[in-house]
Amino acid sequence: MHRSSLAALLRSKRLIICVGCGGVGKTTTAAALALSSAELGRRAAVITVDPAKRLKSALGLDTLSHEPHRVKVNGGRVAFDALALDTKRMFDQLVERLAPDQATAERIFANRLYRELSNELAGSAEYMAMEKLHDLVCSGAYETLIVDTPPSAHIHDLLAAPNRLLTLLASRAVRLLQAPSRLVEGATSRTARFALRTLLEALQRWSGLPLLKDLADFVNAFESMLASFANRAEVTAGLLRDAGTVFLLVTTPEPHTMSLGQAFLDELRAGGYPVAGIVANRVHMFASQTLPESVGPDPFTRRLWQNYRALAARSQRDAEELARLVKKAGLPILARVPVQATPPCSLSGLAQVAEHLLADQP
Repeated sequence: MHRSSLAALLRSKRLIICVGCGGVGKTTTAAALALSSAELGRRAAVITVDPAKRLKSALGLDTLSHEPHRVKVNGGRVAFDALALDTKRMFDQLVERLAPDQATAERIFANRLYRELSNELAGSAEYMAMEKLHDLVCSGAYETLIVDTPPSAHIHDLLAAPNRLLTLLASRAVRLLQAPSRLVEGATSRTARFALRTLLEALQRWSGLPLLKDLADFVNAFESMLASFANRAEVTAGLLRDAGTVFLLVTTPEPHTMSLGQAFLDELRAGGYPVAGIVANRVHMFASQTLPESVGPDPFTRRLWQNYRALAARSQRDAEELARLVKKAGLPILARVPVQATPPCSLSGLAQVAEHLLADQP
């Protein structure tokens, strides 16, 4: 037996990002990691990017918002902060901060396309998650930040987000929309120009909005902030590969979730991101004992032994599946959290998960 290196990670790393497919208990694990970090004496926070807002349930809270919510455990002796990403609010704050003046910010806020698209534009949830991490890390308020990522099919959507909006705004297609007349002027024939002009006018009549004018205003207003966006994107991209950052794969021993988890690991490694290890959740850990040759004729006793054999076989299967994952992934199991009758949805339940995360590992 040896002490899990998970405690060492919580003491030494500034940013810990939990990845994995949906339904593996990633949100609960992230919250329990924040609690574990706080128990180790660190100033800790957990932020969820999951639009389902499962962190609120994991913490047993009625509300959770964009601003840090103080979570107190053990009579207030241990505390950490929890946040749920509000994409629209974060986007508004970022525009207000980076705009060259208040007039430009107000111009963007008043733009119809901005109001409609600020929740959807170019993967804005993932982009704003990275921006929020940038702010939290640079604030120096926390020694350990735990990130609960969305159950996306590809972690690439989150990691590539810092550059996505920049690529969009710098594209030739968007540049043309800065002056809608260029679309018509760029047509190669009089017939093509007439057809395009007619189409654009029809679109505007159909929508009831000055669509091209709104889009041109939106792009022109954002152009003044491109340098600031680029600088922040560069810093954030570097943060994800920093020595103070690690990724943890959260999985269950089910073959399907482990297969998806391996795909996550392949993507992370291909991108050069630091992966520390695996947190195995909902593991059957029933200790196997020597079974008697005969259990007698009593039906109740026979049923108990049948259940015993089933639990022992399931525990053996889980151990074998995890061993295969360790061998294939080349990563250690940093913690095993046993399967529980009911999912933790209170601070006391979360504290039990935290105990398993910091427990000795075989």
